Amino acid sequence: MSNEDSLFFTCGLVISADTIVVPAQYNSLPDENMSRVAFCFDGNWVYNDVDNDVIGSICFRKSDNSVWMLGRNGNIRHVASGSQDFTLDNIRGKFQDHRIETGRLGELLCIREIDNNLYICGQSSQVYRYSNGTWMNISPPGAKIASPTLESLDGLSRCDLYAVGEKGHLFHYDGSHWTTLVSPTNRPLSCVLCKSETEIYACGNEGLLLVGSRDKWAVIDTERTVNFWDMAFYGGQLYLAHVHGLVRYDGQNFVDIDMGITPTPGAHKLHARDGVLYSFGVDDIVKFDGKQWQSVVCPHNI
Repeated sequence: MSNEDSLFFTCGLVISADTIVVPAQYNSLPDENMSRVAFCFDGNWVYNDVDNDVIGSICFRKSDNSVWMLGRNGNIRHVASGSQDFTLDNIRGKFQDHRIETGRLGELLCIREIDNNLYICGQSSQVYRYSNGTWMNISPPGAKIASPTLESLDGLSRCDLYAVGEKGHLFHYDGSHWTTLVSPTNRPLSCVLCKSETEIYACGNEGLLLVGSRDKWAVIDTERTVNFWDMAFYGGQLYLAHVHGLVRYDGQNFVDIDMGITPTPGAHKLHARDGVLYSFGVDDIVKFDGKQWQSVVCPHNI
């Protein structure tokens, strides 16, 4: 295909070892307010176009085998296979659209499934929870235009959520109230990932990695100066993504990953499920089965 048909990827999701969903945009239309969402079922690529928004975050809810795709401007598309396996035949024609009216509050940046509930966060400290078929605004009190941007949220239950964002902001939600936590940094935080009640990780700019919970946080020296964009646990270790590749942390040491692929793939978003870890870079998709890294090439980019 011509270069005009090539795609760059905005995020990615693993449903099973051989099924992934990868929202993308055309390289020739980087400012176009649309997404081409690629679904790969065991090497078979199909596409679903979102014509009115850019999909910047995506998640999977196991209870009804549903994929939720978040548009930055509040448009949400989801598709579910219910009690059946998530296959092309079982989702074809079942896509549904939702919308959150954000007004002048800005973009929505992250959607996560937490304890079978769906949560969204974004600019101006917006937070929403999906409940009984509607998106409820559960933003912190006083959230308004120019309130801190929340880049990421995660949690262990609906009564134990964390959200992170610009200028090192850390927030905790106990199911009814938000608390602004004391942060050891003013650098931007891009991702939060919860391992246990007392072991919460947050990463960000200039090699920043925090670990802790509530009001007890430590800065871990990664000896890196790259901006960390995303994290995932795989094989009992923490993987961090940056524009030039991946770093692995085993709790003591940091190791730059040599994927054995030339040129070295860049990284942006990470997701692990069903025994595999996928790295979704802007231009690269890479799969790791615990032994070998393998490039996954979208047909648009051949």
